[in-house]
Amino acid sequence: MSGAILLRYQLRLVHAMADRNLEGMSAEDSLVQPSGGGNCANWILGHLVNVHNELARLLGVEPAWEDPQLERAGPEPITGPESAIDWHALTARFAAVEERIGAALKRLTDQELGEVITTPAFGDTPRGILLSTILAHQVYHAGQLATTRRLAGHPGAIRIPGTE
Repeated sequence: MSGAILLRYQLRLVHAMADRNLEGMSAEDSLVQPSGGGNCANWILGHLVNVHNELARLLGVEPAWEDPQLERAGPEPITGPESAIDWHALTARFAAVEERIGAALKRLTDQELGEVITTPAFGDTPRGILLSTILAHQVYHAGQLATTRRLAGHPGAIRIPGTE
């Protein structure tokens, strides 16, 4: 099995987890704040889109969504509707980019995955390791959406098989 297939699978996990956790969540739901710190779903999904934009650029494909609103998913939390990112645009753009990024990942050769590239955050790193690290980061945040979903009053979306 090639590394490109594994990376494509990681991307699919990110989107499957996010899709299930976002199902039925409204713009209002996306702003429910976890107590004791943490970020709301609006910030988390904005952050996922920002990182997907960087991933798309690394792969030479069109980013998910480049909009000044995405700056709101920066170092400060989103705490209310006045600082929120347009929820409908955010969810649509996140869903729409999976195919572009997935196709680009699938085209990567093992030689390309082994090429060392330099980035500010990771220094000199083989492309495949960098892409895998980015996708592991994305899975982490897609999983955080489960907590925000429950805080907004929705049932858990990802369950142990046979317990549904």
